[in-house]
Amino acid sequence: MPRYLRYFLGGLAVLFICMPIAFIGTFLLSPLWSWIEKTYGIESIGHSGPSDWCFYVVYGVLVVLAWSVFAFIRVHLRLGKANTI
Repeated sequence: MPRYLRYFLGGLAVLFICMPIAFIGTFLLSPLWSWIEKTYGIESIGHSGPSDWCFYVVYGVLVVLAWSVFAFIRVHLRLGKANTI
């Protein structure tokens, strides 16, 4: 399998894996969203749960962290192979 295809599929997997984690994390952070709404007046909690932007924030943070870990592992694996030669 070509390298670019592995990276593309790995990135796609990260995006899909982060979705349910972000959904659950957004609801678990409901006290934070309530505090933000009370303190700053930004609409973040409605009658049906957190606003969409709350999910996008949590999802974005998770994706950036996951891609950073993915890149860190990839670089260290590549350096590990280079050091053994």
